[in-house]
Amino acid sequence: GFSFAKQSRAFAQNLAVECDHISGDSYVIKQDRIENIGNNVSLIFNDLDFGSQGAAGIVIYGRAPIDNTIHLHLTNNDGQSSKQIIEFKQSDEYCTQEFVLDKITGCNKVSFVFLPGSNFDFGWFRFTKEGEK
Repeated sequence: GFSFAKQSRAFAQNLAVECDHISGDSYVIKQDRIENIGNNVSLIFNDLDFGSQGAAGIVIYGRAPIDNTIHLHLTNNDGQSSKQIIEFKQSDEYCTQEFVLDKITGCNKVSFVFLPGSNFDFGWFRFTKEGEK
């Protein structure tokens, strides 16, 4: 017989182009990434379930002609929201950069928000559990 296990999107590698919603002034959607992310762009991923163990970090694969500040907005099912800041350093080529986060638990809507002055090419991201890379 077959059995199926629900996969946790929260801890999977998620392509930026697989976001549930995107809005903003400046971006270009490519086959497997979103490039030229600029002014007031938000990428929203719904229903990421981090469980009770939660996430303690994030790996982002991207490229940044300049240092970029990414605002990570989290909203849980009770409507409570929090924000964390990610500082993605300048890189001429696509690369991964890892960031420590304040612990995230439960089911959340996750928004990556890029403010004026941003210039970012976003390939993918993956949340990590404590002690995991």
